[in-house]
Amino acid sequence: MKAVNLDFKKPDKSIVEQFRNVSVATAHEAMGRKNYIDPQIRQLYPGMKICGTAITCECHEMDNITLHAALHIAGEGDVIVCTMGDYTEQGPFGDCMATCAKSKGINGLVIDSGVRDGETIKEIGFPVFSKGHCINGTVKSEFGTVNHPIAFGGQVVNPGDIIIGDDDGVVVVPKEIAAEVLEASLKRLENEEKIRATFLSGVDSWIFSGFGEKLKARGIDIGI
Repeated sequence: MKAVNLDFKKPDKSIVEQFRNVSVATAHEAMGRKNYIDPQIRQLYPGMKICGTAITCECHEMDNITLHAALHIAGEGDVIVCTMGDYTEQGPFGDCMATCAKSKGINGLVIDSGVRDGETIKEIGFPVFSKGHCINGTVKSEFGTVNHPIAFGGQVVNPGDIIIGDDDGVVVVPKEIAAEVLEASLKRLENEEKIRATFLSGVDSWIFSGFGEKLKARGIDIGI
């Protein structure tokens, strides 16, 4: 097995682009409430959003040379998903790498460690989802793997999967089902717009969903 895999497929660009209008929560629900990433991995700063195809990266703890290789390979529309052993007391990514990534059109980084230079990364405008801030520097010695399946945040992420991140967290959409998940997500968005309009008309969620009748059918009467 080559350490760096360049032979993998990505979903059609039009599918990926349409996912920009889909929230993490909507995609998660559309997949049957599956594929959400560990909620401890969150935006470095509020308001950061990501959507793109995964470039996967598995680094040795306290060593970021493999992350540099992933940065070299990644291109426009990609999101680097990097596991570093789920160890938070390391800062393998900072403002210089963020500048490089943004200049290449990379759409973001999702990593299960800390990162450094947070304030400058925010100013640069490069979206990062991590387990927090850490200034502990890393070495460049032992190479891991790039673009192979990785265990990340409680899920398996494959190169080319679609990664979505927003205020609610991160979700991975497997590339093999991306089209059907997109269709289900758009239908859900349309339905939710109708539900919100109903609520604005004065009908509340208890009446709309018929929870009282459902409980009574089970022999439960709560008196409302």
